[in-house]
Amino acid sequence: MAVDIWKASKDVTDVVTTLISSYHPDLALVSDEIAVLFREKASKSGGRVVLGKTKKAPNLLSILGGKEYKFIIELAADEWQTLDGKQQTALLDHLLCQCGVEEDEKSGGMKYSIKSPDLFFFSEELERHGNWRPSEMTEEEKQEQEDLLFES
Repeated sequence: MAVDIWKASKDVTDVVTTLISSYHPDLALVSDEIAVLFREKASKSGGRVVLGKTKKAPNLLSILGGKEYKFIIELAADEWQTLDGKQQTALLDHLLCQCGVEEDEKSGGMKYSIKSPDLFFFSEELERHGNWRPSEMTEEEKQEQEDLLFES
């Protein structure tokens, strides 16, 4: 069964551009090389709905598209329409955080990668123990983060 996929509208790509200029300076040079697409229906992973994915763009896309792409952000259209504006922006920000761009010290060229999130918890684990993993955050910063998580 084929899944319909289409380019995101200008209002969505404008949010991506704003997020890059505000929070992702490392992506500024490749902001025009990030394809933002919608797929008709969300997929599932581990029984959970996947709101969106970030992938490295395959070389084939650049050949067929006539434009050099580095990343693809794919959003689930059926789920996107259920999110409010803040949630949509947060989802786009989350997906942009996964885009890794760094200079290769040996060659001087750029390297592109998909980064994993810094935090990975089960909700029940987080409820029972908070952010228990060692990090470079101070105790005060950890407490502020936990207060924000449990505020709602």
